[in-house]
Amino acid sequence: MMLRYCPLLLLFCFFWACKNDPKPAVNPQDAQNPQLAKLNALVENNPNNDSLLYLRADAYYQLDAYDEAIRDLSKAIQIDSMQPAYYHLLGDALLDYARPGDSKRALDVMELAAQRFPERFITLLKLSEFQLIVRQHSDALKTLDKILQRDPQNAEAFFMAGRVALDKGDTTNAIASLQKSTRFDASHLDAWMFLGRIFSNRDNPTAIQYFDNVLRLDSTNLEAREYKGIYYKRKGDFEKAFEVYRDIIIHNPDYSNAYFDLGIIYLELDSLNQAYHNFDIATKTDPLFVKAYYYRGLCSEMKGNKEAALADYKQANGMSPDYKEAKDALTRMGQK
Repeated sequence: MMLRYCPLLLLFCFFWACKNDPKPAVNPQDAQNPQLAKLNALVENNPNNDSLLYLRADAYYQLDAYDEAIRDLSKAIQIDSMQPAYYHLLGDALLDYARPGDSKRALDVMELAAQRFPERFITLLKLSEFQLIVRQHSDALKTLDKILQRDPQNAEAFFMAGRVALDKGDTTNAIASLQKSTRFDASHLDAWMFLGRIFSNRDNPTAIQYFDNVLRLDSTNLEAREYKGIYYKRKGDFEKAFEVYRDIIIHNPDYSNAYFDLGIIYLELDSLNQAYHNFDIATKTDPLFVKAYYYRGLCSEMKGNKEAALADYKQANGMSPDYKEAKDALTRMGQK
């Protein structure tokens, strides 16, 4: 008999914890938008409508107003505890809020959801993702096994199993699981991407095939194009690397990573002016690109312009005090 009430007890304890957590002050202006104004009016007229509370919680969540989202979702679940979407959003809000203990609370919410909806694959997959985030690898694999026992060809479950294996450092099992994922769903872009990255790290040319599979599914995917360029650069095939990065820049002229990667290649080729030029563009397209400032400074130092180099090193160090290369460069130039 007691087991029947365990989920309810857990939920009650969770609500109590949420109510008793200190809440930071909320800027009222954060909620001043037409969608929220409309939802506020609807909720005011019907305060026990769980659907409206969920919609308002989602609007709050999009504004990073986590306290309000959590309160609305907690009340919505109290009103109707059989709506899986409420648990999913509550878990996301807690995880993104990231106060002390929130990761555990988020996991508790998803574990409760999995108890309530044990046949719902989407909920089990989300639980496995949360278990991966908190590095409960064994629990994540057990959750995924529940899916695969009922659906041995579930591509998403194999994809998640691959991610778990990769997080454990087990690339062999990661590859096996990810390949099964693409076998059962050839359109699984993320699985192809993970495979490409793994094979690229192994300097295996099959990586290019995997990245090309991503691009066949999404021709605009910048990550796959950039990883192709990185692979060619690592192999010393600068001609193909240049081709990839120039193509990226033509279609995405503000993509700072492409300029940075080009700068690295030119630096390796001792083309300091070209390297400086690309690092300079990278800082202009992304003013927070710490490494671009450092490498632009390095080019200036190598060209004999100590003043410009020092300015860039100070900029990189000021933006990221733990960035070792910038700190070492300042020490090298006699700065404490």
